[in-house]
Parts: sequence; structure tokens; C-alpha cells
Amino acid sequence: MTAVLLYAATIHECSASGDLERMKALVQQAEEWLREAGDVSAALELLKLEITKLERNG
Repeated sequence: MTAVLLYAATIHECSASGDLERMKALVQQAEEWLREAGDVSAALELLKLEITKLERNG
């Protein structure tokens, strides 16, 4: 399987393609990435908090 960057445009284009096998492969790849990446939303919020702290103190 070829690695694909999981940008929204990639997902939307794949969805519109009508290629069922490609869609299933992309879903599988995205789910694997989410399992490996963990909770990206929570990590992003922590990063924003750290930025805020540094901006206040700097």
C-alpha cells in the first residue's frame, strides 16, 4: 500500500472518486494513523496552553 497524506482534500477527492477499493484502503490507513497518533486534539490543546504560558512569561 502506498502512503497517502491524510489531508481533508485527499479524503474528499477519494470520496468523490467512486473507487470503492481506494476508499476502503484510505479508511484503513486513516484508522491506523489515528491509532498510532493517539488523541491529537488533546495534544494540540496542551500545546496551545504551553504557548499561552510562554507568551505571558516572555
